[in-house]
Amino acid sequence: MRCLAVCAFAFAATASGAAVQAAGPDCKTSASAACPMVSSLLGLREGYGRKAAGGLGGKIVVVSSDADAGPGTLRAAVEQAHGPTWIRFGSDMTIRLQSQIRVPSGITIDGRGHRITLLDYGLGIYRSHDVIITHLTIDGQLKTFSQAVNIANGSHDVWLDHLDLSRFADRLVNVKNGSTDVTLSWVKFHDDDKVMLINNITSKNLYAHYARDAAARVTIHHCYFLDTVQRNPRVQFGTAHLFNNLLENWDFYGMSFSLEARALVEGNIFVNRIDRACKEPPFFPTVEGVQRRYCKYIPHTAARSALENGESDRKNYERTLPIYHYTRGYKAFLRVRDNLYLGAAKPVLRDYQPGKVSDPPYCYGYQAPTQAVADGIRRYAGNTSADPPAVPGCGPEGRRP
Repeated sequence: MRCLAVCAFAFAATASGAAVQAAGPDCKTSASAACPMVSSLLGLREGYGRKAAGGLGGKIVVVSSDADAGPGTLRAAVEQAHGPTWIRFGSDMTIRLQSQIRVPSGITIDGRGHRITLLDYGLGIYRSHDVIITHLTIDGQLKTFSQAVNIANGSHDVWLDHLDLSRFADRLVNVKNGSTDVTLSWVKFHDDDKVMLINNITSKNLYAHYARDAAARVTIHHCYFLDTVQRNPRVQFGTAHLFNNLLENWDFYGMSFSLEARALVEGNIFVNRIDRACKEPPFFPTVEGVQRRYCKYIPHTAARSALENGESDRKNYERTLPIYHYTRGYKAFLRVRDNLYLGAAKPVLRDYQPGKVSDPPYCYGYQAPTQAVADGIRRYAGNTSADPPAVPGCGPEGRRP
């Protein structure tokens, strides 16, 4: 089970105004074997992002101010990190950001033990590696065309854990532009339109950046997608492993796969009620300036737990095929097994050339999907103080039990 044990703190002021833990020989630095607050977190890593080290072995910095910038702030702790840094918080905080915080390599932002909320802007991970972000709430309040967490430009070894993400006018999470080896675990996505995108088509030639973007490898497990519209997630190119996630009450569609992505989709739970009230705002702002609302689609969403394979990019593919003469198809390669459909939800995804989807190269704690598993995800996903029960791992061959 997740351990919230922390070492005794004594603080020494630094030049930046942040406080560095100075007392307790086990926690002077974030050495895993010596400091329980570090080892208890790192022991939970799974999936393609399982090697993310975060601030392991570096100094421990404690945020003491809820201002956007200046001494003792989260922004100062991140910007002034030189080498591995494990960032903690000295109290509950709501931080109203004036711009995105860019996270360099070798950083852990660890909100365990306090209620930490970031408003209006989130975090950018660009050309960075070994980043861990856990136990934060990030709420865009639909004010800015930004993302809660943007992972881009060749970033790798990133783990997002126990986050509560909502209301961003762009997306909640991107993994794009050659980024890879990312895990999202126990994240709650809610009250948002275009939730999550793995890769992003930026050219009329859909396959212009295939060599770069096909390297993406992303694991999504025990995440909760609630009262969203679409892209839970949308996957183009790359490799995705989605297991034991809960999708509940999407307003347009659930998941989407296309453009020769390779995805193993197993043990997920889809729940939808078509007689529910719409919880969307009057409209979702978009970068195109189009005011969109999707409430009218709710009566039809039960049959759209996912889009048909490749459907999200089929029209563009067919329109541009005579120009670019693609040698690759618009469908994804899919292995689909053991998913559970509750309420009015109907299955859509099915195997497509499953032999092209390899087994994950790691052990992972898989649970057969049940109502009890769904209830556990509802309770423990997000920026929660309770610990989810431990999920047994797997055998020596690196597959599910």
